[in-house]
Amino acid sequence: MKKLLLLMCIALFSLTSVNAQTFKLGASVGLPAADASDISNLVIGIDAYYYFTDIDAPIEFGLNAGFRNFFGDEIQVLGQTVSVDDAQFLPIAAAARLKLFGIFTGGLDAGYALGLSDGLDGGFYYRPVVGLDIADTIELNVSYENISDAATWGNFNVGLLFQF
Repeated sequence: MKKLLLLMCIALFSLTSVNAQTFKLGASVGLPAADASDISNLVIGIDAYYYFTDIDAPIEFGLNAGFRNFFGDEIQVLGQTVSVDDAQFLPIAAAARLKLFGIFTGGLDAGYALGLSDGLDGGFYYRPVVGLDIADTIELNVSYENISDAATWGNFNVGLLFQF
């Protein structure tokens, strides 16, 4: 099922990129929250956005694919120190943004995050985002991400997006 979903998303990105209106690439760094804060100390991510609507439109709709790495921490279990492996996810989502005053954006990414690490199935993914346009092609954003696997993988992050 995961492979079929991934192939469908790749096909959709391939077929729609011919008439691309807006393409953005970005990176983020965050602090784990929820269950993830017990076993992780840092999160990094990369994202690729494709918006179907024009960049100057007040509302944008599109797709997002990314990668998240929750760096494992050392924890105490029955008096012994145990190293936790990194947890990795591939979020694939729909994205919607509302632009206010030409420089502020707010919106939501919602979809499914595939678990890439052993023992992770993946689950529902959502990410409310607030952003500020620094220049015509750069956006600074803050967000909270949540992935509902067997545990809740959440993080508060800050990131930069670059428009192409």
